[in-house]
Amino acid sequence: MAKKLIFSCLMLLFPISILAQKSVLFDFSKNSKDEEIPFRIEKEGIVLEFSTRSKKLYSPKCSVINGCPCVRLVSDSLLTIKGVSCEITSVVFSIVDDKKRLRVYDDDDKMSISKEKKGRKEFYRQEWEGNKQSISFTPTTAKGSFITSINVTYKPVRPIETTENTVSIDISAAKRATFYYGDKSFVIPKGVIARTYKIVDNVLSVSKTYQENDVLPSGTAVVLEAEEGNYLFKETTKEGERDTSNALRGSDVDAETDGGALYYVFAKGSNGVGFYWNKPDGKAFQTKAHKAYLVYTPTVATQAKSNFTFDISLGINSTTVSDDVHQCCPIYNLAGQQVSKDYKGIIIVGGKKYLNR
Repeated sequence: MAKKLIFSCLMLLFPISILAQKSVLFDFSKNSKDEEIPFRIEKEGIVLEFSTRSKKLYSPKCSVINGCPCVRLVSDSLLTIKGVSCEITSVVFSIVDDKKRLRVYDDDDKMSISKEKKGRKEFYRQEWEGNKQSISFTPTTAKGSFITSINVTYKPVRPIETTENTVSIDISAAKRATFYYGDKSFVIPKGVIARTYKIVDNVLSVSKTYQENDVLPSGTAVVLEAEEGNYLFKETTKEGERDTSNALRGSDVDAETDGGALYYVFAKGSNGVGFYWNKPDGKAFQTKAHKAYLVYTPTVATQAKSNFTFDISLGINSTTVSDDVHQCCPIYNLAGQQVSKDYKGIIIVGGKKYLNR
């Protein structure tokens, strides 16, 4: 009887898990030759962005290859697919020529290819599978790639859950997330570090760090660092220590970013996890409630960067280096140059990375 009950419960849960997956199709087969495609297309919570590898957005043109309308990605192109409050689980490309394939840009994942027929026309299918909120693809050859359609499967990301005195938040495999509450202070839970950031000399760097049992003040936008999992933030009446140099901002509701000249969204891009322009030239965008974004007002317009990545990686062993370590091994910077023990920044000692302040 117990086995039958368990089986019945599983049968009820199974279709629910299937229904959680959704898909959206971007079909370019009806476009005209030389027609421009917008550099940003959003459909049902999935965003396509066309850019160069230097992250400059552009509008690609349609071509007709062997009688098949398609979008041509030139060799220097990036096609970034983003999920808005959802996680991408698979991307299926239909391409015209098997010699002009696509690959994952940031980690060189190889995608299998197979031939398929639609009527009298032959196409090739390439598929990526995984779990990411943002992923970029680029052509494998100098001749680019020709895409007739893109089918994206995705699932909703579990939102921040709240109770009367706590907030539960998921940290993804990226081991980082952003966090903001305008009118509540929280105690940092075990296993979590929260950091504010500032921009000095056009470089993003840590401004203040909150560790286990520290109070995160209300109105403080931070980047959380932790192993993948779910963490419970308990509300407190204590005020905590604020950071006036913090360049991160947030909102308690979905709203347009403000407070600076340029705006950056937290994402995993071509240079890793960090903050990237969400719109051309760093213009304001719609931010999600309780998420942090980065604002920047450069003194010279030409200094503007399209992205900032973190100066501290999770692989760095410590923020201080002991004298014993200094004396036993030579010290190198990230460029491989030997430096003195007074050098400030990320150093390599004995094959390990340290942050020397």
